[in-house]
Amino acid sequence: MDRIDRLDRLEILIERLIEKMATLATAITNLQTAVTADTTVEQSAITLLNGIPALITAAVNQALANGATSAQLTALTTLATTIQQNSTNLAAAVTANTPVASS
Repeated sequence: MDRIDRLDRLEILIERLIEKMATLATAITNLQTAVTADTTVEQSAITLLNGIPALITAAVNQALANGATSAQLTALTTLATTIQQNSTNLAAAVTANTPVASS
C-alpha cells in the first residue's frame, strides 16, 4: 500500500468518525431534551402534590374564620395531612430508588 492509498484510507476513517460523532451529539441532545421534559413534569407533580394540602389548609382556615368548627372540618384536615404524608413517602421512595450518579 503506497502513501496515497494510506492517506485515502485515513481520510475515509476520519469521515466515518466525524459521522459517528455527529450521531452521538444528536443522541446526547435528544437525551438532554428528554431529561428536561422529565424534570419539568416532575416539578409540576411536586408543585401539585405540595399545593393541594396548602389549598385545603387555606380553605379550612377560611371556613374556621367564617364560623365552621374544627369538628366539622376534621375530614378535610385529615385529607390534607394524608396527602402531605403520602407526598413525603413518595419523595423518600424516589430518593431511595434513584441511583447515585458516579463521578
